[in-house]
Amino acid sequence: MSIPSDPNPNVPLDARPAWHRLLQVSSRVLRELDEALDASHRITVTEFDVLITLDNAPDRQLRMTDLARATLLSSGGLTRLVSRLETRNLVCREPDPHDGRGFRATITPDGDRLLAQARLTHDAVLERMISPHLTCGEIEALERALGRVLSGTGGAAS
Repeated sequence: MSIPSDPNPNVPLDARPAWHRLLQVSSRVLRELDEALDASHRITVTEFDVLITLDNAPDRQLRMTDLARATLLSSGGLTRLVSRLETRNLVCREPDPHDGRGFRATITPDGDRLLAQARLTHDAVLERMISPHLTCGEIEALERALGRVLSGTGGAAS
């Protein structure tokens, strides 16, 4: 599906319908991910997000403030979530050697194993919910377009 060019570039485009669709899709996919991850691995989509963010971080660890920012959680919410993950031996928290007031979270070997299994479930949900409805070119175009939006709003586009 090609996106037609705007016939009148001088008239501002109303982004609200696209934003509404993005929210609807995001909500449905997150709900499905949460249900599938809970049923198969007893973790929430937010816990998965923390584990995968740590897995992708340099040295597989992040300062708690950076982890909160990356996962869009409040510092208090992240602290409670990391405490639950620590209890399950999925992450560990250690004092930051460069800042005596801060802590770093690191994924553990148990967290690695759970994440490897949960990724399969995560990817299967995306494959079921998104891939049948978009071509490869549309998925790539969507990724580029959303990356431009992130870049323009100060977010990290990767």
